[in-house]
Amino acid sequence: MWELKILVVISNLAPMSIKIEKVSIDDLDELVKISFETFYETFYQQNTEEDMELFLASSFNPDKLHEEMLQPDNHFFFAKESEMVAGYLKLSTAPSSELGREVLEIARIYVVKEKLGSGVGKALLEFAISFASELAKKTVYLGVWEHNKKAINFYERFGFTKFGEHIFMVGKDPQTDWLFKKELEN
Repeated sequence: MWELKILVVISNLAPMSIKIEKVSIDDLDELVKISFETFYETFYQQNTEEDMELFLASSFNPDKLHEEMLQPDNHFFFAKESEMVAGYLKLSTAPSSELGREVLEIARIYVVKEKLGSGVGKALLEFAISFASELAKKTVYLGVWEHNKKAINFYERFGFTKFGEHIFMVGKDPQTDWLFKKELEN
């Protein structure tokens, strides 16, 4: 069972413990809730209501997420703080990528609004990199919306570099995601 406990200390604040836990089928309702909530919170101001509704309904409904969870190459994890879900991660160990087979895709990494900047995202990203290393992957990559400057800066601080782009559909709106990768030292 994949589980990691991380102690995060932010200056002048009490340390908090972030636990990374594998999501099980029993957690499907919670996964649907946090997937919907975090995507909406992150992108609703930059998208039309219609496009958001279409995307959320097609991407984060229980049947769709259940199907994704059953795929052996997909791995979902919750970041928990005080037993409350503060963020989540979807990793793919067999993504379709021109980078080859020895890659791990961070397909989703989201933190609830109240926990942004608290170390939850850092814990999730560090966990993803560690997970990739344990599987002897040579590269970790992800896509990030070209206008999400905070996320781009975050990934660049961790040594990710831009290597391409692709179109990501939000409802009927084609948006450009920049692709970032990090080479691992295994």
